[in-house]
Amino acid sequence: MDNQTLLLNGDEAVAYAALDAGVNLGAGYPGTPSTEILEKFAELGGEAQWSPNEKVALEVAIGAAFGHARVIATMKHVGLNVAADPLFTATYTGVDGGLVIVVADDPGMASSQNEQDSRRHAIASGAPVLEPCDAQQAYDCLAKAFSVSERWHIPVILRLTTRVSHSKTLVTRHPLPAAPHAPFYAKDAALHVMVPANARKAHVRLRDKLAEIADWAGSECVAVAQEGAAGGPAIVASGISVPLAREAAPGARVVQVQMVHPFPAEGVKKALGAAADLRVVEEGDPVLFEQCRLAGIGVKANPRIYRFGELSVSRVRRLLDGIETPEPPPPPGQPPALCPGCPHRSAYQVLSDRKSIVTGDIGCYTLGVMPPFSAVDTCVCMGGGITVGLGLRKVLPPEEAKRVVSVIGDSTFVHSGLTGIAEMVYNPPPTGHVVIILDNSITAMTGMQENPATGRNLKHEQTYKMSLEDVVKAMGVPNVHVIDHVAHPEALSALLDQAEAEGGLWCIIVRRPCLIAAPKIRQYDAANAAGQPIMPPPTAPCTEEPPAAKGQGKGAKTTSVVIAGLGGQGVVKASDIFADAVFRAGYDVKKAEVHGMSQRGGSVNTDIRFGASVGSPMVPDGEADILLVMDPSQVANTRHRLAPKGLLLESTCLDGVKYGSPKSATVAMLGVLSAHLDIPVDNWHAAIAANLPEKLREMNVSAFDIGRAHAEGKQ
Repeated sequence: MDNQTLLLNGDEAVAYAALDAGVNLGAGYPGTPSTEILEKFAELGGEAQWSPNEKVALEVAIGAAFGHARVIATMKHVGLNVAADPLFTATYTGVDGGLVIVVADDPGMASSQNEQDSRRHAIASGAPVLEPCDAQQAYDCLAKAFSVSERWHIPVILRLTTRVSHSKTLVTRHPLPAAPHAPFYAKDAALHVMVPANARKAHVRLRDKLAEIADWAGSECVAVAQEGAAGGPAIVASGISVPLAREAAPGARVVQVQMVHPFPAEGVKKALGAAADLRVVEEGDPVLFEQCRLAGIGVKANPRIYRFGELSVSRVRRLLDGIETPEPPPPPGQPPALCPGCPHRSAYQVLSDRKSIVTGDIGCYTLGVMPPFSAVDTCVCMGGGITVGLGLRKVLPPEEAKRVVSVIGDSTFVHSGLTGIAEMVYNPPPTGHVVIILDNSITAMTGMQENPATGRNLKHEQTYKMSLEDVVKAMGVPNVHVIDHVAHPEALSALLDQAEAEGGLWCIIVRRPCLIAAPKIRQYDAANAAGQPIMPPPTAPCTEEPPAAKGQGKGAKTTSVVIAGLGGQGVVKASDIFADAVFRAGYDVKKAEVHGMSQRGGSVNTDIRFGASVGSPMVPDGEADILLVMDPSQVANTRHRLAPKGLLLESTCLDGVKYGSPKSATVAMLGVLSAHLDIPVDNWHAAIAANLPEKLREMNVSAFDIGRAHAEGKQ
């Protein structure tokens, strides 16, 4: 295993590419499935920052690109809505350096409020968009995006989706082209200042650029991903749909379109050749289909049902067979919920008991909509909790209006809540209004990231800490209170009684650190106080070509394993260890997962596939060789993943076995799994050591060995 070939997910691959391409700055806002890009870039030693929101992040990136720097801005698809204002003008102004906007879409809405397709933003704004199909292409496409951006002086969108962002595949690092020069600024108001006279000329320049890029992309961004049988059908695909189409239709010619906009029509026509039966496989909106039809490529229309949700090998097979009957719904899994002991629970219990009308917002506190509280009535977008509440207050009868309470989190408040407060004090409802800021001192939903109200930057280093109460007071809210509702459970209800009786404008900041984040926060604060580094030493950029390829991995066939359990059981970490062990054993390996809201105690599934050459990272339904289930409640809703002659491994097989801490249960089950696979024990031990903190390694290696010995009948 050479140190230039790594097992990375798409987000991590983009981070390594940013390091190897010499990116000067990364700015973004955390949002699943894009969050890990900047986290990993910072961990590698890159200059990265969390901005208050995506609009600010993109504007910072545009400024840096005006200074001839290489910059990335990262966000999820709904974040691109927030950043749309600068995006639509930045394609007119162009950039002097290189600017790549990395956007992660979420088909199937694993952790999002809509299924927006960011390719529509690219077409509307005039931004070129590149779509990789796996982590290796994500790595290579960042370099390609900078090449386009610097050659044509235009922002470029690199579009990932959940199954690229959060699927691990083998990635080989290699030297990437350096920026043409170091950052500097050259005054050019005609390009940078979009008054109408300049903008009219800029729009013409933009369309000329896009025409040139389309011609270039015909040879550089269109490839035959699978030759197929002579005279057989042909499929046009992009992104994750490429490996899905290859596995679903091994006899078809598969043409990958890596640049969806501007559409390289002539390149696609050439790649399709004389094929007559033409289809499109794509997740989300029929963007490729429309582009093909506009170019005179006679692709067949897909049934409407395949526009919704994620695609899989099983769904692509149905699509290509023309099956239009409703798809059987997947067995219901366990829904997510607020964590046990979460301080938000106390607040929602009060609001539920009072029968408040709660206009909620985006964050883990959105889970207050779930039983037993069922307390959240609306959730539209970041910051909408405040303004939607104001709208209701304006139109409801007075007694009903007094029941309306807006709830928002600390990070979301900084992101988009400030303007809501401005609206509240500028246009106050007759009955007044109450805003509750649930301040848990972290951006919890996306994985415990920092924000301007935590006093730490992306690298967890100390920085200025915004005081939410001081800001709200300064904006003109007369009644501002900070309480710890867990220590003083009567305080919140008493303040709500007072607000209802007196009217006026109120902001109640309910402050209690997230239970999961609290130990980390103490660790960061202690390290900062002692002047100790928190991040690991920087990683060196790749400057040498990798060793010659050694051919395909081991194994005659692809082995498919699904690990299922509940959020908090370590399912994702166990799959990381498993995939790493397989990688160390010399196999080609791909791992897929969905994480985000589903981790809050809800059902979690991960797919691991390995062999000589693996296609899709997702295991087709009914084709898993092994199904490992960590909680009995998950057997019924995951059994359909198992092949008819597949092996079911349940955690109950270790009942009565003493393997140490309950936290090692999933690793102990990996020991059971290992007894059924031809992977050397040393590889498992090395993978455990590489994926767990040093203080946890010994007990987990022991748990693994006990699980393996039990499965082999040695205990």
